[in-house]
Amino acid sequence: MEQSQDLNLPSTSQAGPSEDPQDPSEEMGFAGPSSSTHPPRTRMLLACDRCRQRKTRCDSNLPSCNACLQAGVPCMTAERDRPLRASTRTLPRDYVEQLQSQVQDLESQYQTLLQQESSMASAHLMVDHPAVSIESAPGSWLPLYPNPPQAEVPDASMSISNLGVPTHDPLSFESTLFEAIKLSGCDPLRAESPNLLFSSLSAALNHVNALDLLKSMDLQSLNAAVNNYIHFIHAHYPLLVGEEVRTKFAIMMRPDYRPGQIAPAEELVIYLVVVLGMTTASQFRSVQLFPQMIYYAALRTPGLFDNLSSIAMTQALILIAVYSLYDPAAGSSWHILDVVSSHCLSMGWHLISSSLGNGIEGTARAWAFWTLYSLDRMAGASMGRPFTIANDDLITVPVPGMRTPGPSDDTGYLSGPLISYYRLLYRARRNPEAGFEHWGAQFNEWCNTTKNGVNEYISTVPRSDDWINSMYKYIDLVYYQGLLLIPQFNTEFPVITPEIQQIYTSDLIYRAAKMVGLSFGVHRYPLAWTAGYKAFATGMSYLFCVALRDRSTINLPEVYHVCTACINLIEGLAARFDGLMGYARFLVRGVDMMLRLYNVEGRNSVCPLAHPSIASCFWMEEY
Repeated sequence: MEQSQDLNLPSTSQAGPSEDPQDPSEEMGFAGPSSSTHPPRTRMLLACDRCRQRKTRCDSNLPSCNACLQAGVPCMTAERDRPLRASTRTLPRDYVEQLQSQVQDLESQYQTLLQQESSMASAHLMVDHPAVSIESAPGSWLPLYPNPPQAEVPDASMSISNLGVPTHDPLSFESTLFEAIKLSGCDPLRAESPNLLFSSLSAALNHVNALDLLKSMDLQSLNAAVNNYIHFIHAHYPLLVGEEVRTKFAIMMRPDYRPGQIAPAEELVIYLVVVLGMTTASQFRSVQLFPQMIYYAALRTPGLFDNLSSIAMTQALILIAVYSLYDPAAGSSWHILDVVSSHCLSMGWHLISSSLGNGIEGTARAWAFWTLYSLDRMAGASMGRPFTIANDDLITVPVPGMRTPGPSDDTGYLSGPLISYYRLLYRARRNPEAGFEHWGAQFNEWCNTTKNGVNEYISTVPRSDDWINSMYKYIDLVYYQGLLLIPQFNTEFPVITPEIQQIYTSDLIYRAAKMVGLSFGVHRYPLAWTAGYKAFATGMSYLFCVALRDRSTINLPEVYHVCTACINLIEGLAARFDGLMGYARFLVRGVDMMLRLYNVEGRNSVCPLAHPSIASCFWMEEY
């Protein structure tokens, strides 16, 4: 593949949108969205929600289908307007059969590609092996010894999946916290079903502790990560003391430092500072797996969960909640935020100032509470999650610095771009034009960034042409899987289908497919959890903003069913590819998040920004 190829446009050598001058919407029988005439319409029945969820046939017997009547549950059978067509033929001959044939061919090619790549993987992370590179795993950061020392095999109880619960009460804070850690997917390397790329790496990581991983990286990069945390996250949410963070980090980086010289919870705080600093910095995108490995290893620190009520442990749990909002591999933000917020309320950190204590520890508790309050409001307002901390809980807790809670931005949470991604999504729903402009710019930026990353990858990695070409085949596979959905849209959701078809068959969405797919290719798919997730979310957000610009033709139930079809596509794709199942959970979460965002507070109404100050802080810098 030539390096000069423009990745923003479909290649003639790659499968993509047809360049036939014939309008595909006319060929497929779709009414163009810009048509000034309105064809006659008839009523069409949709399957009820219960039958759709159970994937059973619905007889659409109004007012309720027989299956729902027999089960004694309410039926939500719906009617939609369906345009009448002069011709019953809506698809060219053998359209679906040809696409299915292409999909099967691409599936087999991609399976072969994964097998070839897995055969190059190192059997052990600490063993000198040329295939372990910065793109596939952080093996190149690790010091290579002539005779690698034998690492002590940790006890089985040190595994994340075997965290010890100090109480047998399933409703206790300890039990619910451990369940959130174990079940929310915070361990990105634990494969519930063995896959090709993570199997050997997961076993090797059990022998590496977090301190060794931290010291295997060069000090300059670690300092850059700490500085990024302090200048970006800490500047808006002073949960920690900046100088104290730097001091403890310097102590841990001393050559003679041994684990245990600092309390385990305080060590975890420093690990999470580095992890968040790397996750939110663009210069660390080529090592997406490295901060996740530090996080995974840090959670296995001995004695970490002995004192869950300490201020250091609470700070660490809040940082875990923050990390989960930036990296889906860190776990379920909803679950972790709910558990930690409820725990702080139970300890009385929301009460009068005297209950917090005096001095440094009292200030730390106040900062921790207001950080949780802000996170709770942000996540709740943007993702449709109920608030854990009610307004009645706010008594006289002092607010650190100049930041005050309240309705300053009509959402009730503190100012600051810590979770600007979710805030921008939330405001894009309230102001579709501004959201369309912002996400269009983000979309183009990701296309250009990916293009530059691919060119750099080609120039530095041997045999990269074969890999990139294989990734193009995978991208086309995803693209044609989407094309297979359009006939289904035309049958069930005729109102929204013309707009979906016009967008999907355009160069814009094909560029989006390249953007998402090549994000994987540049970072050695499927290890680019964050880059791929954010690229997918950017494309989906842009599509939603396009739809939100004209709500006269968009109906929320139809958007819901379109999103359901996308989820089914993702899950179906994951079932056919080893290594994709864990990633599919995060994409499903992204679709669900944006669906909730579409319907939060205002339902289907468009609410303009209420105050000029809101618009002025809309364009916050995103990480």
